[in-house]
Amino acid sequence: MSRLATLGTLAFLFVVAGCGNEESDYRHNRFDYWSFRARVGNLPEPNYLPWAMHAETLPDGAEALVACRWPDDAFPLRYFVQAPEIPEALAGEWTRRTPADYVTAVEEAFAAWQKLVGRPVRFKRVERPEDAQVEIRLAAQIQAAEEGVVLGVVRDEQGRCRVTGAGPTPDRVEIAFAPREATLYIADPEGLLTPRQVRAVALHEIGHLLGVSGQHSPLAGDVMYPVAGDRRIEALSEHDGGSLRALYALEPGSVYARLADRHAVPLSEVRRGPPKLAPETRDERNGFRVRFPKDWQVIRTPSGWIAVDGVSWDYDASIQVVAARGTQGGHLSLLAGQGIARGDDVRSEVFELDGEPVARIVTTGSERAEETDVIGWREGWVLVVIADARAQDFNFYQPWFQRVMLSIEPLEPPPSQDGAEPSSSGVLE
Repeated sequence: MSRLATLGTLAFLFVVAGCGNEESDYRHNRFDYWSFRARVGNLPEPNYLPWAMHAETLPDGAEALVACRWPDDAFPLRYFVQAPEIPEALAGEWTRRTPADYVTAVEEAFAAWQKLVGRPVRFKRVERPEDAQVEIRLAAQIQAAEEGVVLGVVRDEQGRCRVTGAGPTPDRVEIAFAPREATLYIADPEGLLTPRQVRAVALHEIGHLLGVSGQHSPLAGDVMYPVAGDRRIEALSEHDGGSLRALYALEPGSVYARLADRHAVPLSEVRRGPPKLAPETRDERNGFRVRFPKDWQVIRTPSGWIAVDGVSWDYDASIQVVAARGTQGGHLSLLAGQGIARGDDVRSEVFELDGEPVARIVTTGSERAEETDVIGWREGWVLVVIADARAQDFNFYQPWFQRVMLSIEPLEPPPSQDGAEPSSSGVLE
């Protein structure tokens, strides 16, 4: 995998404990995902759909990953929020946070999911718990666990996914799915959380209520990534939206993969034939257009775009174009230092492209190779083009990388300096 902070560092091993006593090891992979997609049709992407699946035992005794979600006629899903009772010891003399602030934070989280996913997902807050399908409890106490403080939990395991019978086809089973309760803890050892922090925790737990299994997103920028404590991601991502839209595009009970059926992985996934480019991708935010390789998955990032030969969580090569503050020399020094710290072989050079200097650094490790070009863009800004592949495949992918690099052109007119600017958090978004 790439070292890109955009996509995070992934762990593919999925230890599945089914309804039986045995455990089996399963690794999420793009080949099973593509096989499933071929059966059900195109799905909203990018997504981490395999991680949303539930490990269940089918009526024939096979262990499988199954899509579990609320049926369409369950919406609008009625939810009740139990306001917290805040003890004086936690409230403090200067605290202005009220129980209503935390209830509003939960309402905002439900609204964010509804807006992102779209139909059939809809929510309606009710005033009495007996009228609700789901209850959200806000507790002003500290919930400790072996590895730290737990700030949210979905209870009622009987309400989670259960296979109740065979379906109309071998690729479907009948399920029951109706989780009824989630608890959000609004305090940690430092005191009361802010409503903003509680909103982030609520976003994560609502994702579980909607059907994301006990697994989590493998991508560090997603709300459903397994972050401990109050360091939850505060905004739903493109992957969060694609995953839930994909889940609700499926029939409840769709069988994603039988764990005993190991699909053979092709000997090589590098593309055959000459490199071809897709139609242009335009970035109005940063004032450039680029053409990525044909048939690669293209994903919007906070400061640009990335294309991968595979899917975002399992790929052989990637190339991204991002806008960042700084100078060519500053980024070159930063990237060289990072490569040296990893123990990589580091080489750098400066060359001209259309009469303009381009700073390049190539870092090669035992498994991955990465080539980064830094291009002067507009005053105080550079474009950073990062190409990554397995070390043994890097030379093979060079024609694709070079064609993408040569396809980058400015948009006219350039983006307004008064508008929203890209993130300035660094090169690797």
